Amino acid sequence: MNSDDTRTGTPRRPYRSTVREQQAARTRRAVTAAARDLFESEGFVGTTIAAIAERAGVSAQTVYSAFGTKAGVARAIIEQMEESAEAAQWRQRIAAEQDPERILEAFARWTCAFFATSRPSFTIAQGAMAELTELMAQGNERRRQGLTHLIERLAARDALRPGLGVDEAVDRAWLVTGVETFISATEGCGWPEDAYASWLAETLAQQILAQH
Repeated sequence: MNSDDTRTGTPRRPYRSTVREQQAARTRRAVTAAARDLFESEGFVGTTIAAIAERAGVSAQTVYSAFGTKAGVARAIIEQMEESAEAAQWRQRIAAEQDPERILEAFARWTCAFFATSRPSFTIAQGAMAELTELMAQGNERRRQGLTHLIERLAARDALRPGLGVDEAVDRAWLVTGVETFISATEGCGWPEDAYASWLAETLAQQILAQH
């Protein structure tokens, strides 16, 4: 029998198993949830693929097939962080603001919410640093791209400091919005998260915006 329907003479639609896709998604969620628990309790180095698979209720081969390596599992967990802290709502709020200082304040508070919500996953990232150098570089590049969009929006409003170009403004924002600064402020200095967000908003405005 060929791929045409013998009764109607029309080609069959390509087969696509929604059930299979849903099962694959559930499996990925189970594996990342199991891995997150183990990475936090046992550390990245002390966690094996076999342990992740056992905790998730799947075979080790299933984990390898879905993620490739242990670093791949960690990558999936960290990528999930980017949609935590109600990221979509924060993006809408930032886009809706018109005043340059309020744009930067909203961005600073989203940065704080994102880091605070994702703190356990940063521990995973730090434990896997040697294996996830490329992932961290990719994350930093995505952060720079997001900042570039934000700074270009401010530049279009003639809100940048006199003589400050877009590239340098992006550099300044990128330097102070890294997770290292968040950890240094909240853990090293003991600041409340709201104090960090206020400081970040103030620092961004001082470094980037024209002073009135």
